[in-house]
Amino acid sequence: MTAFSKAHALNVVRRVYGPDRAESLAERLPDRIDLHNAAHAKLLSELGLTADDLFNALGAEL
Repeated sequence: MTAFSKAHALNVVRRVYGPDRAESLAERLPDRIDLHNAAHAKLLSELGLTADDLFNALGAEL
């Protein structure tokens, strides 16, 4: 399972995509994001992100 906190994800999005993008996602992300959860993957896709995007941006931080 590849999961991480909402705060961690927002920090990564803020660094990679900018603060405006992070703030726009803050209310819609669950507290814990699991990259292998189909519902979470669908939500990320609807928000314009893929699990691969986040996984690559997180790199060795997981």
